[in-house]
Amino acid sequence: MKKIMLLFLLIAGFIQVHAQAPYCCVTKGAVLTYTDYDGKGKETGTTEEVIKEVKIINSLDYDVSMNVTVNAAGTETKVETSMQVRDGSAMVSMGQGEIDITATDPELMRIPNKLAVGYQLPLGEMYVNLGGFRVKSTITENEVVDREEITTPAGTFKCYVVKQTSSGRVMGIKSETTLKTWYARGVGKVKSETYSKGQLISTSVLTSMK
Repeated sequence: MKKIMLLFLLIAGFIQVHAQAPYCCVTKGAVLTYTDYDGKGKETGTTEEVIKEVKIINSLDYDVSMNVTVNAAGTETKVETSMQVRDGSAMVSMGQGEIDITATDPELMRIPNKLAVGYQLPLGEMYVNLGGFRVKSTITENEVVDREEITTPAGTFKCYVVKQTSSGRVMGIKSETTLKTWYARGVGKVKSETYSKGQLISTSVLTSMK
């Protein structure tokens, strides 16, 4: 149960991703490593994203493929992921591997090119299949709430902060979580924090970018 919840939170964090660079990485060969922590700051695992191929169509359009490896709870999970960037907005597609993610509204999988404090992002339902366990998550809040400059071991980044609240059931147990994600241009996620009942339960931080 604990492993399933942890994987779900990690993938949610991953989900939730040029004249103006998009809010994602489109550099072939780039390796982004995230270190994951529990609510008390104890390291629980790592997530690595490797940009395999990038097809440049023009200054705002790209097709990107990447490998994602999640090491958590003593288990390594690999997912092949693709991303389509059009007019600078990135649409993530997952589903080739041990984890499948679908949404009732494809816009839930998109990272817009233009963000601003107060910007409202789409609401709807997402389904995550973790090796036979199907988890439904209903997005009830999805908004850009702040703009901050933050520093991690990978560097200093100017970010927009997106707050997303979702409810769902895992093995019959109802839960509601709030995810705060810091996005930087040309990078994507720099940091995320997950809360349940107002308490911090996990953090993911970009610790290396090569």
